[in-house]
Amino acid sequence: MVKLHQGDAWKMTFKNEFDLISSNGLNIYEPDDERVTQLYQAFYNALKPGGKLVTSFLTPPPTLSNSCEWDMAAINQADLLKQKIIFVDILEAKWQCFRTSTQTQLRLESVGFEQIEFIYDKARLFPTVIAYKKIG
Repeated sequence: MVKLHQGDAWKMTFKNEFDLISSNGLNIYEPDDERVTQLYQAFYNALKPGGKLVTSFLTPPPTLSNSCEWDMAAINQADLLKQKIIFVDILEAKWQCFRTSTQTQLRLESVGFEQIEFIYDKARLFPTVIAYKKIG
């Protein structure tokens, strides 16, 4: 059976109810790392033991981090510039909260997730991460 719920993810009160939670990058809108940890804690609490979280995040561009994970050879520089002009300069997009894979893994581990796996896109810009709630 599939159950869908709509609401504020930070205010979830579910306990051990779901086999799977999928969040397509709520964290990319949240600049506060502690709030992201609170979000992951809410997901962890709502999952059944052994339950799976599937989420994503944005890795920082080379202009913001010396430890950039991007594969620059896989990125069309002209397209990247156009994307920056459209989303940053014109639209002033608010989804610009970047975190490294290491930061993301540490946040997930800090609330109890384990077996954390990263699935990277070709350019390593917007990875998907899978993490499991402990069984015991």
